[in-house]
Amino acid sequence: MPKPNVKYWKRYDLMYKNYSKCSIIRVLEHELIRNSVVPNYKRGRKTIAKKEKIISYILVEKLLKSAYRDMEFEGDTYLKHKYDHSSYQYHFRALPENCLITIIYLFEKKCKALLNEIIIHLVDSTAQSTSVREERIRQGTRNKEKINDKIHTILGYDPPNKCVIVEATIISDKHLSDGKGAEQMICSKKLSGYLFGDAAFETYGLINLALNLGLNPLFKPQHKSIRKKTSRKAKLRKVWNGNNKRLYKELRGVAEVLYGGATRTNLIKTNSRLKHVRKMDALILSIRQNLFSYL
Repeated sequence: MPKPNVKYWKRYDLMYKNYSKCSIIRVLEHELIRNSVVPNYKRGRKTIAKKEKIISYILVEKLLKSAYRDMEFEGDTYLKHKYDHSSYQYHFRALPENCLITIIYLFEKKCKALLNEIIIHLVDSTAQSTSVREERIRQGTRNKEKINDKIHTILGYDPPNKCVIVEATIISDKHLSDGKGAEQMICSKKLSGYLFGDAAFETYGLINLALNLGLNPLFKPQHKSIRKKTSRKAKLRKVWNGNNKRLYKELRGVAEVLYGGATRTNLIKTNSRLKHVRKMDALILSIRQNLFSYL
């Protein structure tokens, strides 16, 4: 497949000129049908519109932060039938989490077919804010605290094309540290090149694992001194001042592209009470990034 030879802002304008909400729904529907992403259940009545098209419409509306009432209001514009808002909510809640992860990796693969070889990988994490509260006991006092989930991601960056794609993502609670989350992600992917991260990722386990997998870790040093003086972490700390520090300063800010866009569109917050649905809302961030990068 030929690689694009068009400047970034030209490609940005062409995306808005060539695509609309209706055409994006068709792109998603085509990929869902082609790769058999949506499971078909034998029980129950068949939907009037194709189930893949319903899921595609819901996902596109989720990318635009539309409520289920808004989906009901204009759903018959894109679908054959006017569904109730509770139907859209049911279809989204019944969708397995693996389906959204498959969609992320489908568009990641499509993006990489159009880009150069990606050797810059940026690992980062952030909290998903929510309005849901639950009772917890703190120092013998029962209080209501907000539930916050954690989003871990590895982003691939192609500097010539100025393109950022999500290569791996994990949604967890606050009990999974940044380093352990990064270890799980790099084990599930075959990556090569440089791995960037802030001071929270400078752990012995992550550095050793990254070097064993053929990655060059460039993590910002922590303020505390190193306990193991002969470790790989100590060797990297000694050569930090120089090219490693310069590369980190130039490229580390790219990791905020995903979360900055999610904050601007208000996707970083969810009002869902169910843990499964909160995870689905968090995965919408990665689908948005890879889908728009591909378009």
